[in-house]
Amino acid sequence: PGYRDASERRAWTEDGRNRRARTSFASTRGASSRARSKMFAVTNGASARVALGARTNRAVERRVRAVAAPARCGAMKNTASFTCARRREEVVRSRRCVVEARPAARGSVVTKASLSDMDVKTKTAVYFFLWYFFNIVFNVYNKSTLNVFPYPWLISTLQLAATSLWMLTVWATKVQPKPVVSKVFLLAVAPVALFHTIGHVSACVSFSKMAVSFTHVIKAAEPVFSVILSGPLLGQTFAPAVWYSLIPIVAGCSMAAMKEVSFNIVGFQGAMISNLAMVLRNITSKKSLNDFKHIDGINLYGILGIIGLFYLAPAAYVMEGAQWSAGYAAAVAKVGEQKLWQMLFLSGIFYHLYNQVSYQALTNITPVTFSVGNALKRVAVIVASVIYFRNPVSPLNAAGSALALLGAYLYTKASESKKSAAAPTAMTKADRSYSAYNEQFIQTTGLTGLTLEEFDV
Repeated sequence: PGYRDASERRAWTEDGRNRRARTSFASTRGASSRARSKMFAVTNGASARVALGARTNRAVERRVRAVAAPARCGAMKNTASFTCARRREEVVRSRRCVVEARPAARGSVVTKASLSDMDVKTKTAVYFFLWYFFNIVFNVYNKSTLNVFPYPWLISTLQLAATSLWMLTVWATKVQPKPVVSKVFLLAVAPVALFHTIGHVSACVSFSKMAVSFTHVIKAAEPVFSVILSGPLLGQTFAPAVWYSLIPIVAGCSMAAMKEVSFNIVGFQGAMISNLAMVLRNITSKKSLNDFKHIDGINLYGILGIIGLFYLAPAAYVMEGAQWSAGYAAAVAKVGEQKLWQMLFLSGIFYHLYNQVSYQALTNITPVTFSVGNALKRVAVIVASVIYFRNPVSPLNAAGSALALLGAYLYTKASESKKSAAAPTAMTKADRSYSAYNEQFIQTTGLTGLTLEEFDV
């Protein structure tokens, strides 16, 4: 109703439909706009929230880093300092190795030495001191005992018995490795032990008849026998310097014997026989012991003492057995039984100790140093015995003794110079003249040319 006619109605209806369509379109467009706005707002809000969260997280991280920075820096500093300390230690260690490996220049002073080097030097010095000290004490006790109980055959037997008991004890307790011996070795070492025993008892006889100082002066003439006998028996030749060194030895011994108050022909013969026997021992060992390199020096010395005891005990009984009872009673009347046994015991113990320590002194020195030390040892024994026993010494006697000892020293230097010049660059087992030291001992000490001639027991 309200329309004038049907056409107007259709127009209004169409117009309403259009308006509704426009309204619907507007509504749709508005909804889309609102949706888009809402979506944009939501997206922007989310982005804003995400951005805000990120900014918050970054702020929190900055705060955490600010709190943790000191601890982290301290840890980094500690780590850096530890790393730097390790690097500095490695650098110092490498420099120390370079300095130790570099040979010291002439006139330079090495201010730092490793502890092991100091230990080795100290140990060698202690062994040298004990070697000299035990030798002097032995000579004093040996001569004092012989003055009270003048039976050198029995006393020398007791001294070999002390060595035998000592070595059997250290072998049984495994302090010293027990040597592995065979019948072939015993047959080879038997003549060496025989000459060793003869040399020992002859020296003891000389000590019982003459002053200790004069006996040692005569003992300094051993190189003369060595040079004379080594030529025909070993085929060795010697440089002129070696022969020239024998002149002061012979002249010095002759001068010392002219004015020696204690000179005794039996004592003089005993010292000369001892020199001859020791040289024959050296020569025999070079010829017989080349195939027994597994026996080291200390064990060889113990074996020589044990075999020598079997040689000497029956010979001593034959030579002096009938006089022991009377001599023992006279000695007890002089010093007492306890004192006599004490002197006999100490004489045997110090005999073994000075010989064993002399082997131990060889560990960190060269044969040249040992030979020079052995020559100076004889000087120390002579001076100590003169002071202790107050032996009268004339100027001629003193000059002759000094000349003989000087000749022995020159012989040592000349012999070692010849060995150094003739030594090959790489020594083989066959090149070594003396085999008493095993391979491990030679590698440890570097002693490749040591002979019994350089070790005077």
